[in-house]
Amino acid sequence: MARRLAYFALVSLIWGLSWAAIKFGLQDLPPLLLAGARYLFAAILLLPTLPKAPAAFMEGRWPRTLASALLVNTGTYGLLFWGMQSVPSGLAGLVNLALVPVMLFALAVLTGEERPTWRHAVALTIGCAGLVALFWTRLAGEGAGSGIGLLAIIVATGCYCVGSIVARPLLGPVIPLALTMVQAAIGGAALLVISAATEPVNGATLLRFVHLNVLGSILFLSLLGTIVAYTLYLVLLRDWGSVRAGLYAFISPIIALVAGALLFGETVGIPEVIGAILLLIAAGVALLRTSGEGAGEASRREAT
Repeated sequence: MARRLAYFALVSLIWGLSWAAIKFGLQDLPPLLLAGARYLFAAILLLPTLPKAPAAFMEGRWPRTLASALLVNTGTYGLLFWGMQSVPSGLAGLVNLALVPVMLFALAVLTGEERPTWRHAVALTIGCAGLVALFWTRLAGEGAGSGIGLLAIIVATGCYCVGSIVARPLLGPVIPLALTMVQAAIGGAALLVISAATEPVNGATLLRFVHLNVLGSILFLSLLGTIVAYTLYLVLLRDWGSVRAGLYAFISPIIALVAGALLFGETVGIPEVIGAILLLIAAGVALLRTSGEGAGEASRREAT
């Protein structure tokens, strides 16, 4: 159980810092090009897992593999970045992070993975209140944004959550690292195709890949954000289920807030501190339940 909690902490830390890495990369590259390059570079680094990759397409698994890659990588980031062109970043972050645990829980209930309890309700209520407090200052200064852009962000979050549910049965027959590689290759290729069709990509744009901030951004997002954090997320998805694995959405915003203050001089006030405390309480309420059930699940797996 301690190992899984360590995985959870590492995923939350890396994905909290990923927002800063993305911000550095977007200084020189269009968003879809940056996202596509991130995933294809991660797939190249994971080529040693290629002998294990065919398992993702055998025994009728290929539709699930393809769907999960297009949902989690292409659909999520394509729609998210498109929507953020017209929606303030504070509102976009609030909607995305608040909906991740809520949508994952709703889908888990619909698929029979979870049964609703009072603990779910308490954790989700406290967590959403914490997210509102965390982003309150930014929301007050940024306005409401475009309705169509906001809808795109909601659909993007739905793609991510549905993709997580679709991917979970693959974990077992397919090792997490191999699934990460396959999804990154498929999702990254699709993102680059969309980027070529919709973004101003030319020779001057491609030369920006040698800029230090772009190189650093892609290295961080590929090595840590995709290979390490996403693979560990798949492990938690397999062992804990989608609801508990998705609780990183209550922790990562705190990391992002601290990183923004340290790297970009963003202001941290009383509302943000209150929001961070509420998010930690929400994650604690949910993870306390996870701790007890995780031990039981481990015992059952060992028995079988």
